[in-house]
Amino acid sequence: MWGLACWLDPFTWWLGFTYFGQMFGLLPLQAVIPGTAIVTFLIALITSDWNLRQIPLGAVIGFTFQWLTGIALYLFIYNIIRTSRERAKLITKLESAQKELEIAHQRDTELATLQERERLARDLHDSLGHALVALSVQLEAIQRLYKVDPERASAQVDELKTLTRTSMDDLRRSLAGLRTPGLGERRLSDALQALSVDAGQRAHLAIACHIHDDANQLSPAHAETLWRVAQEALANIERHAAAHSVQLQLNITSNAALLSIQDDGRGLPPDAEKQPGHYGLRGMRERVEGLGGTLTLTGNSNGSRVDVKLPIL
Repeated sequence: MWGLACWLDPFTWWLGFTYFGQMFGLLPLQAVIPGTAIVTFLIALITSDWNLRQIPLGAVIGFTFQWLTGIALYLFIYNIIRTSRERAKLITKLESAQKELEIAHQRDTELATLQERERLARDLHDSLGHALVALSVQLEAIQRLYKVDPERASAQVDELKTLTRTSMDDLRRSLAGLRTPGLGERRLSDALQALSVDAGQRAHLAIACHIHDDANQLSPAHAETLWRVAQEALANIERHAAAHSVQLQLNITSNAALLSIQDDGRGLPPDAEKQPGHYGLRGMRERVEGLGGTLTLTGNSNGSRVDVKLPIL
């Protein structure tokens, strides 16, 4: 239509410049350069009355300069638009990644809570549940013995008292663990430092606590597990080790979190986890192995040591 208009009235050649904006807005980069070059050539041909020999050199230079200027301006605007679109895509990806991280954080927190409930349920089942069964059986035996052997029945009553006290201690311990607040919004480094200070003041222990700077970057599930293990280990040292000093160290490598707690007390027996009533040691191992980690307990006459290795991404 433009060519027909120019054939009827050559003055309409200036309408060809409108194709520059249309090509810049609609065509890909590969088509813009030859398309605008063709339009520029046609404009020069029309203005010379369709005779290439009549095009002056100044007009050739002028049209060429205009075409190069238009292309440079288009490339500049095209680069800005492309950069803006890439930034918009990057922002969208970052927002999506942030939402996924928030969802993962919430899932890790819920997982840590569920694992804590399962551990408490196992503790109550293994300690209080078994104790109640034993109490029921012994009460039935005492009821029958009183008629034939009162002294033996009285001795069993004393055993029942001991079993009842032990069960009450286990129940208090489980309830104390339930009431003990988790990390919550606290940073892992601050929580471990505060735990070391409290345990040291309460048990008159010299506790040296060394925490890696990247400890606060761990996931909630990893941080909660390390916190609970340190809490249980220091509680065991306070109750049973008769120690004077403790070394607590948490290192973070590229693929693992390494927690080490060492004391100079009486040490752990080789079969400490298998002994009745050591539910805390079993709970520590279950927590660590639940995240794919390993727990190592060592003990001798020079003290005991707890080593935890948790794999991290």
